[in-house]
Amino acid sequence: MPVNFSGLRPTAWWAAYFKKNAGKDWDIPWADNPPLTTGQHARVAASIAEFQRGESSEARNYLAKSAGFAAEAAEPSFHEASVLFVAEENAHAELLLRFMRQAGMEPKQGTFSDGIFRRIRAVSDIGWSSRVLIIAELVAQEYYPLLKTTTEHPVLCRVCEKLIQDEFAHIRFQIERIARAELTRGAGVRWIREGMQTILSLGAALVVYREHRGVLGPLGCIGFVRRILRRNNRVITGVRRLHEQVLNQGKSPRLCLASATR
Repeated sequence: MPVNFSGLRPTAWWAAYFKKNAGKDWDIPWADNPPLTTGQHARVAASIAEFQRGESSEARNYLAKSAGFAAEAAEPSFHEASVLFVAEENAHAELLLRFMRQAGMEPKQGTFSDGIFRRIRAVSDIGWSSRVLIIAELVAQEYYPLLKTTTEHPVLCRVCEKLIQDEFAHIRFQIERIARAELTRGAGVRWIREGMQTILSLGAALVVYREHRGVLGPLGCIGFVRRILRRNNRVITGVRRLHEQVLNQGKSPRLCLASATR
């Protein structure tokens, strides 16, 4: 599904979106809970547990950066949207955990790869954190559709449908975060970050495929990596287009930032 790059939405729009989305009833059929076969359980249990852990986070570092940026830009709704975004990610974790409990799956407290990802995300500013976060969203767009078809469990299918839709919106959300946060950065800095983002996307795709072959196997390693890199390229293109649209207003970057956040 292509991402619309028509322009930056007001940060208040995103806050309103997350509030509305939180109240949407997805009618998940929790009572329709047939047992997974032994083979299905073995194939997805550890994988779901790791993604559940990845969706769950207090995101204190990310939110501290968001608060600082919002104060600098004099736009409280920027941070409000960040708080609601984190809440939605944790709601995803709760949905997965509820399914895991019904299916008799054990949660994970943490993994080495998840810890590395969180450390990389914590480096630098809100723009860089958003670049790292969006890699997880890109992976999710490939993972959850395959997870849905792996077992065809009615509860898991509906949970996956919600997560697929939400994560698609999160990609657009993070593209706009990056565009706003890096508007005052020089072209050289943005180019270096794009390269680092691409390298991380490649590394993440290889690690995720190795750890989740039971779900991602139908794509093959090369196929999965290619899909992630294509998605990553579309993100980079989207951020560039938004930068161009805002800067073509003919104002200084800081004046553009002030107008872009409203």
